[in-house]
Amino acid sequence: MRVNFQEVRLYATKSVKCPVCGKRLRRSRKFYQTTNPFNKLPDGTIKSADDIYRELRAQAKAWEATAERCPKCGEGER
Repeated sequence: MRVNFQEVRLYATKSVKCPVCGKRLRRSRKFYQTTNPFNKLPDGTIKSADDIYRELRAQAKAWEATAERCPKCGEGER
């Protein structure tokens, strides 16, 4: 038997300049969690979709604040 849990997702897009060459970069990312009995808050209650969205917004905001380098300037060296 297979059980599928509902995915709660949030897409974020950022547009930043490469700190080395100044080229404009556009990046997109999907942040997600599922509503399931194992995804719990610190007090032990199961997370609601609103709780998950709150966490995903915080993760997306932190990701948007990070710097990115273009592939030509060495994207691997962040």
